[in-house]
Amino acid sequence: MPRGAWIFIILAALCFPATVRAWEVIVYDGRRHVPIEDLAAFYQLKEEILDGKKFVLSSANKKLTGQAGTREIIINNVKLILCFPIVEHNGRILISGMDVSKIIEPVMRPGKIKNVGTLTTVVLDAGHGGNDSGATSVYGREKDFTLDVALRTRKLLLQQGYQVRMTRQSDELIPLETRAAIANRCKDAVFISIHFNKSNTPGGNGIETYALAPRGVPSMDAERVSFSDLREHAGNVRDPENIALATLMHSAMLRNLRLFDRGIKRARFLVIREVTIPGVLLEGGFVDKDGPVLATPDYRQRMAQSITEAIGNYKHMVAHEGGELASAPPPAPAPEVSIPTQSVVSKGAAALAGRLSISALDEAEKNPLDESSVKTNLKETPIVSEKSK
Repeated sequence: MPRGAWIFIILAALCFPATVRAWEVIVYDGRRHVPIEDLAAFYQLKEEILDGKKFVLSSANKKLTGQAGTREIIINNVKLILCFPIVEHNGRILISGMDVSKIIEPVMRPGKIKNVGTLTTVVLDAGHGGNDSGATSVYGREKDFTLDVALRTRKLLLQQGYQVRMTRQSDELIPLETRAAIANRCKDAVFISIHFNKSNTPGGNGIETYALAPRGVPSMDAERVSFSDLREHAGNVRDPENIALATLMHSAMLRNLRLFDRGIKRARFLVIREVTIPGVLLEGGFVDKDGPVLATPDYRQRMAQSITEAIGNYKHMVAHEGGELASAPPPAPAPEVSIPTQSVVSKGAAALAGRLSISALDEAEKNPLDESSVKTNLKETPIVSEKSK
């Protein structure tokens, strides 16, 4: 082909980009949703529907599973509690746009998070202290366990060249506002608040990790958005980093501690609400049900190693240095159940890759209750369709 023809083709490609395919946004129960098939297409995953309600989206190294009617999604064996339930509507499985932009995207592609910067400092917050013992049982006090884990983690991080700032180094009570202020004075840093749990009812056990709830979503286990949920807090500027850091922390603890997975959740605890650096709150087990294990130095050392490992993974993945999605060992196998299966490879997945974006959906979700603001797909182009129940 003549040289001039090649130049024309290149210029044409630059001036006339391929048509962008819009996400289909469906308004259901007053909230924006996208169909699972669009999610599969965007991440180039094979889509498998089980019994009409369960789904598996998978590739060689990524796997998402979930079920309509629940708020749980499993990404590479790590449980995340979604902001809103997965729903089945008119024979299709839908997931909220808020969950796609605020949870799934930062977890699936942490290297795409913008303006992260470097990581040189870790702020360790040993929960409780002084006359606040936290959770207690015959096996020990939360305030002692948290400080021991923090000191062990500090030693490991220093050995790896990080700067470490402690909110407390002895048995003293530090106000929550002061803990956040200490964190906010640190640059190129992350904040890790260490806690342990106690069940209000018999049988509570396992580990859970909290990231700050984004604006416009329920906190903890609330079913509906309240007026107070619409307030934006200082820590919300770090929403993508918060959930990415929480996922890496939780994944490392699952691998090393092997306790029951209670999932990654969202809350508005003051210490993660007011920090302007990426931050998470860890619940490393129940002092009563898991107490025999928590009381051993070996367990607390493994928790310290988990935190250190996750810090390294966060620096590697989120600071644009490459890396892969966080994963954890699979849970114990469940009894086999015969379920009718419909397997579909999402049409056009390869063609759609790179033609959908999260940015506009994220922009729309900044006004989570204003449906009139939905004017874009994920590349600033018109929505294919918008439907209401």
